[in-house]
Amino acid sequence: MLNSTDANMAGMKNKGNLYPLLGVDFGSQSIKAVAITGKPGNVQITSVAEVPTPKGSIVDYQINDIEKVVNAVRTLMKNIAQNGGQKPRYIATSVSGSSVISKVIQVDAGQSDSELSNFINSEAEQLIPFPLEEINLDYEVLGDNFVDNQKQDVLISGARTESVEQRVVVFDRVGMEVKVVDVSVHALARAIKQIVPGFDDLCDEKPVGIVDVGAVTLTFGVVYKGEVIYQRLQNFGGDNVTQNLCNAYGLPYEDAEKSKVQNRMPADATSEVINPFMTQLAQNIKRNIQLFTSSSTHHDLDVIVLTGGGCLLNGLTEQMVSLLRKDVKCPDIFKQFPKFKNEENPQGYKFMTALGLALRSFEPCPI
Repeated sequence: MLNSTDANMAGMKNKGNLYPLLGVDFGSQSIKAVAITGKPGNVQITSVAEVPTPKGSIVDYQINDIEKVVNAVRTLMKNIAQNGGQKPRYIATSVSGSSVISKVIQVDAGQSDSELSNFINSEAEQLIPFPLEEINLDYEVLGDNFVDNQKQDVLISGARTESVEQRVVVFDRVGMEVKVVDVSVHALARAIKQIVPGFDDLCDEKPVGIVDVGAVTLTFGVVYKGEVIYQRLQNFGGDNVTQNLCNAYGLPYEDAEKSKVQNRMPADATSEVINPFMTQLAQNIKRNIQLFTSSSTHHDLDVIVLTGGGCLLNGLTEQMVSLLRKDVKCPDIFKQFPKFKNEENPQGYKFMTALGLALRSFEPCPI
């Protein structure tokens, strides 16, 4: 885990009790939060909230204007409290974008901790395009490589220290303490594991693709045996639909976004805007699958899990099944917790990463 605090990585225990963590996901279009209670396997969402990301304050997941983001987070915390959550003290958040790298490498089995640490540092110099003194680096031994039992798979995750510290500063300014700074795709996988029935069995047998369709970024990951073994980000997202609605129908951006979210688009928008977007999305997913299989010993992915705000389009799952010819799942947390569903948030797809961050409250996840 890319921690900048003294949090206990295995659950942050305080006198035998677990600290409740509010999961906060910084997006280019909105900042989202999820509060939970319960225990592993029996989780209840107690509150969700979302505020717009101030224009220009977050670019490529980097905070450019801390003061604007601090004000937005203050509003987010008020909304969490108004929606039924208690005032949070501890935060789990994440980093993503070009400043983050996560990669599985193979190392010789049987190395001591110090030997492995030295090897990881030497490999990181080759893998990470930043000076190591500017990086928060961590790794986790995943287990024996299933092709060569003389090797072990090790997951390396690194993020620019500046990205981590920016998030810590934001919450410090509003009187809260960051306990965990995770990698977004790992938080997303954790939420999928919680929400999708039988997901552990699925990814234990074969790798499973996860696709988060954000506003401007598509995150593609592969989960195998419970771990994220591959990830890739590209510039493509639900904002393409909004911009095309603006161009095709002369709508102001805010009106186009609202019509998209509420599925109240012009009658011919399906053929003019939605279907071309879905075709593009399927092409991007296929390309990402090809890139993964060309760099691994796996030959294909049979199951794709879709999340993110871009999934709210009517008929998306069915279209992806037809275009990809795969088993496509699109988990909506509001189906389990319908009281949070409203006109502004008719589906809960976009809260999955924030949920995965909140789940760090009581799940031991080293990274």
